[in-house]
Amino acid sequence: MGKLGVAGVAVAAVVLSAWLPSREAAAQDFGQNWIDRITHELEQERGPLTAKPFNFTAEVGVGYAYDSNIYLAPSTSKISDSIIVPFVQAGFTYGEPKFDLEASILANGKIYFKQTAADDDEERIFVRARQTASRWNFEISEMFQNVSDPSGALFSQRVSRVISNTIPKIAFDIGRQWAIELGANLQLVRFEDATTSLAQDNNSFTIDLTGVYRSAWGFDLLAQFGYQNLNYITAQTAGPATGAPDFIGYYYRVGFRGQIVERLTLEALVGWQNVRTDFFLASGNQILDGTVRADLNLRFEATEKINLYLDFARMYTFEGFTDPYQILNTAAAIAQMEFTEQFSLNIRAQYDRSDSALAVRRSYYGGSAAARYKVTSHLILDVSAAYRGGNVSNAGGSSISYTDFILSAGIAFGW
Repeated sequence: MGKLGVAGVAVAAVVLSAWLPSREAAAQDFGQNWIDRITHELEQERGPLTAKPFNFTAEVGVGYAYDSNIYLAPSTSKISDSIIVPFVQAGFTYGEPKFDLEASILANGKIYFKQTAADDDEERIFVRARQTASRWNFEISEMFQNVSDPSGALFSQRVSRVISNTIPKIAFDIGRQWAIELGANLQLVRFEDATTSLAQDNNSFTIDLTGVYRSAWGFDLLAQFGYQNLNYITAQTAGPATGAPDFIGYYYRVGFRGQIVERLTLEALVGWQNVRTDFFLASGNQILDGTVRADLNLRFEATEKINLYLDFARMYTFEGFTDPYQILNTAAAIAQMEFTEQFSLNIRAQYDRSDSALAVRRSYYGGSAAARYKVTSHLILDVSAAYRGGNVSNAGGSSISYTDFILSAGIAFGW
């Protein structure tokens, strides 16, 4: 990968994971590789884009999974089941020197052997368009997810939800060494369950302005100011255990983007965020708070066939059920290994922890390994194993813990 510098073509990782509320997983971890691919793609950062003809790919297949705890319930209430997962995924890319477009979709059903009431479907869609000129670049990305399975500290229950993230970004070169970048993220979260919907449905947006200094050593230094606003759909006046106070926040960060050494690339932003909630109707009080806000994405190209990633984010996000926010820490380590053209292996580990304004604490941990083998150019087999667990506690001292083990296998036809 070329250095991130002033001259020539620069390459950067797509770091949507820092914008998303959590790293989604499906039936259960079915869609994780798709999310990892979307959030770690390499893209050209500056200069004329690479022209590429229209290319379409697709896969259709079916998988089987055994899940020892489909609802992530405490050990005394575990429910295990076998799941049939039919799926289809497709995508295309197209590029010209000044414009490119990419789209990808993954859709799957989930058919439970015993818990038939849990049957549902999931869809994930990603679209990105970019336009470039001699001194400016504009891109807009959309990540849409209709999913249901538990996936981390933020989504620790099995409940159907729609999450939409619309992410525009514009970069403008002031000179050879200076640039400004304006970015935003509009996020909508909606739950299907009526009780959860009343308590947690929300709209939020962030917008930030970043000053960029492009050094002669091939890396960028960053200074950023940002604003965050989160609004719950249901007002506090709707009654207990429904709407929570909205909040706003401001953050100030500095960062680094580029190669540390050859094959080792870092994008990091670290700083401070202050937040202020609306007044609680019951008490007439509000909460003023502040904490470190950070995003870190490290990529190491160990060989041409092995890529290693380390991602970390710390941010304010929604809580609900009269609780205005939680501070979410989420970290993931990923190894993507392509041993031959036929055989590849992905290994990942994840740890989340969150602390809410009203002292609800959640932790989540998980690890998985997924192997993929191409029998022919069109026939693909895969197997995977995953283990996860966590804990939820509150200020009153009550606590629940859970663990879960998943085995899965699948077959797909691709073209």
